[in-house]
Amino acid sequence: MNTLWLVADIVLLLLAVPFVLAALYLLVLTVAACLHPDRQRISGIFHGPRTPQSRFIILIPAHNEELLLGDVLHRLRDQSYPATHYEVVVIADNCEDMTAEVARKGGATALVRHDLANRGKGQALNWAMQGPLKDWPRPWDALIIMDADSVLNADFLWFMDERLRQGQQALQGYYGVQNPGDSWRTALMTVALAAFHFLRPLGRDKLGLPCGLKGNGMCFSRQLVERFGYPATSVVEDIELALMYLRHGIGVKFAAGAQVLGQMAATTQQADSQRKRWEGGRLPLLKNWAVPLWREGLREHNCAKLDGALDLFVPPLTLLLLLTVAGWFVALIVAWLAVTPFGWTICGVWSGALLALIIYVCTGLTLIEAPAGVWLRLAAAPVFILWKLGVYLRMALARKKPTDEWVRTGRKEMK
Repeated sequence: MNTLWLVADIVLLLLAVPFVLAALYLLVLTVAACLHPDRQRISGIFHGPRTPQSRFIILIPAHNEELLLGDVLHRLRDQSYPATHYEVVVIADNCEDMTAEVARKGGATALVRHDLANRGKGQALNWAMQGPLKDWPRPWDALIIMDADSVLNADFLWFMDERLRQGQQALQGYYGVQNPGDSWRTALMTVALAAFHFLRPLGRDKLGLPCGLKGNGMCFSRQLVERFGYPATSVVEDIELALMYLRHGIGVKFAAGAQVLGQMAATTQQADSQRKRWEGGRLPLLKNWAVPLWREGLREHNCAKLDGALDLFVPPLTLLLLLTVAGWFVALIVAWLAVTPFGWTICGVWSGALLALIIYVCTGLTLIEAPAGVWLRLAAAPVFILWKLGVYLRMALARKKPTDEWVRTGRKEMK
């Protein structure tokens, strides 16, 4: 019987290794984020000199977005950046509604695209960059890309202008949740994005590493746009594009004060559809990018590439927490039954990994100054984790390749 418990402990120890490494990686980023002076920029208020140097095009790719687009365009007028130095352009991509008309009525330029054989957000952005924007009648220095359901903080462009003046070419703002109070699901999405979209990029920036792209609130210099266009076309085109840049030695930098808040899916049906596309789109990246990038990083002694690969290897937060809790629980049962010092040591290893993840989550919420309601809805985390597990199981059973087609997530009107 002692041999059986020893074998169980060894297996649990070996299983703990990847989870401990992932937890240590996230803990390092957590400490680095706490040491970054830019953590205070969560206020979203720009305190630097307000002398504009960059001219921006705010580019909004939209597919059947007539419901929210008018209000989004209205709120863009609240930008504190001089109105003479930015304009709004909407790509009405394969729309079957009044998106283009709403865009024009809201004071934006509408670029209408019809190409049913080549659908997708990345395809629409590349079409605009390689076509109309190359011969734009007015001068511009950089593109801001935002979703048609999102709101920028008033000083967003000032933060981006500051980074561009420092010589950066690719930038990512903090992409958070606009509707955290709609449901327990949107509250827990706030938790996830606080860690993934603020803490991790902030930590990477402190360590001198690229922060990656999040698909919303992105900024690219004209030089970068004219050189590459938007060559990423998968359902997770933002991650793919950041990896392409990494291959060319271009790192995406984080602009913590530039903030974009997007609407998250509140109902089960909306969230299921959205999550299947996002999570399904990540799987091919592991195969096509993670291992090759890791090898390149080792061969070239390139920390940025190694970090890019590590980021792909780390599972989504809910899956990581679920598996870590499961491992900790099994280790606890084995240690309790076997009553050996080695067994309790293995349990302590799993406990350390779980504690590191809890610190990571709580620090993320602290850094974004999350409201009390979001903290309280952490109680619904087990339900959220079980829902995500169901999504993964349905994806595995379906055995379907994730579609790159642009599928609009159902939303409600902004308040």
